[in-house]
Amino acid sequence: MRKASSIGAAVALTVAAAGVAVMGPAAPASAGCSHSHSNIDTKFGQLFNATNVNIRSGPHTTCGSLGYGQLSHNVDFHCFASGDRVSANGHTTYTWTYLRDTTTGVSGWVADALLDNLGGNVAC
Repeated sequence: MRKASSIGAAVALTVAAAGVAVMGPAAPASAGCSHSHSNIDTKFGQLFNATNVNIRSGPHTTCGSLGYGQLSHNVDFHCFASGDRVSANGHTTYTWTYLRDTTTGVSGWVADALLDNLGGNVAC
């Protein structure tokens, strides 16, 4: 089944010493920028839905940018994984697609809100 965003996956419940429930964002399971990926998705084409899209070293907004995708660039999707929440173009996603920008040769992670049809269809 296609990935689905979940508030439950993004929020952790913590009980303070006074017994008060405190809601806060959960840290991603793999908060580091190193994340496994495989080339198992077959999507290819001009699939960025914005200009100057960051292609990052991991599926998190804190991971370094390796380059920028453009509307005119062709990309090859590899797979998707969970990461930071990103809102863009009227969509909010918690998933990121690992891809190769075949126009520039840069490979990395892009938030699915910045990709046509909300990114890849095959989990890493």
